[in-house]
Amino acid sequence: MRVYSIFHVKKKHQSFVYGRERLLFDLIRDLKTENNAFYPSQELAYLCEILPMQEIEAFIEQYLYKNFTAIHMKNHEIFLTNEFKGDLHIEIQPYYMVVTCVGSRMLELDLFATLSKISSGFIGFNKNEVECGWLKPLKFSAVAEG
Repeated sequence: MRVYSIFHVKKKHQSFVYGRERLLFDLIRDLKTENNAFYPSQELAYLCEILPMQEIEAFIEQYLYKNFTAIHMKNHEIFLTNEFKGDLHIEIQPYYMVVTCVGSRMLELDLFATLSKISSGFIGFNKNEVECGWLKPLKFSAVAEG
């Protein structure tokens, strides 16, 4: 089982965070879902966008329905099943998503590719395996524009 926290960095701060992903990782490492979902730290609120929950849900449903045999949505939670790849559970909070993957790494690849179509500002953290990175690699020209 792999668990990711996914944030959307504000466009104006992406160039600052780029290359300093570990600092943001340290900032969110002790994040508690119940306590900080609606009241994030000042630093997190400053750096990250509030997620458009309905837009993300609609986008995931639109682009992932063909990759999964079952999709269920309830209260900003999405449950996806693929009989070969495994199960994906997405819980959308105001400032981040908690994504749980059970099965093949293709699960997160499908999700990350879909979220990358929404924006290049998504960054993911896997606390258990100490992994972090942009879901869609930033381009310096795109970062410099913002």
